[in-house]
Amino acid sequence: MDLEKYRRVAKALAESQRMNVELEERVRLKQRELERNFQKLQALSREAAVAEERQRIMTDMHDGIGAQLIAALSLAETDGASPREIAAVLRECIDDLRLAIDSLDSSDNELLPVLGNFRYRLEKRLHAMGIELIWQVSDLPELSYLSPRNLLHILRILQEAFANVLKHAQATRVVLETGLSPNQRQAFIRVTDNGKGFAPPQAAGRGLGNMARRAASLGAELSVSPSQQGTTVELLLPIA
Repeated sequence: MDLEKYRRVAKALAESQRMNVELEERVRLKQRELERNFQKLQALSREAAVAEERQRIMTDMHDGIGAQLIAALSLAETDGASPREIAAVLRECIDDLRLAIDSLDSSDNELLPVLGNFRYRLEKRLHAMGIELIWQVSDLPELSYLSPRNLLHILRILQEAFANVLKHAQATRVVLETGLSPNQRQAFIRVTDNGKGFAPPQAAGRGLGNMARRAASLGAELSVSPSQQGTTVELLLPIA
């Protein structure tokens, strides 16, 4: 009888061990399923966020470029408007459209490819104005908050900085640099020209005000430093 009892106990233990192994396998399978579902939810959340950003940009484009086109049409219908003036307004429309497209096409929170497109579109115009562009760009860490909308903010800040060089600075050279701040906590984009600078009252202009608002929406710091030797515009981006 004792032997039979031991056999029943051994059989029960073996069955219990088998059930434990089976339960552990089921738990592992369920964990993997939950992880896959979580990853799918994360991907859907990212896609929804990107779609929302793109919709905001499309609204921006509609409002901004639409207003510029209306201004161009009004100018074209005005007696005495020159083709040069009309072309300048239309060129601004095209530039805004290109910036928006570049920001929508970006991926992986990478800034340098977008800056490369910006350089390609800008360099010919600078050359035509007799301005040398010096490009001193180095690798930057990934900035997790670089959504299409935030990239567009950065591009429009740069667009305004270079527009000031083209229209007002009377410069012969402009330098664009990227890098890290001494404390390694911020990435900088710096635009420096050798033009005439500008008087302090101009610092409150609408263009610079828009640049400051865009920088604030990024959680970034913007400084504009005019002098007799030129002007430096620096954007300090937080490294998240």
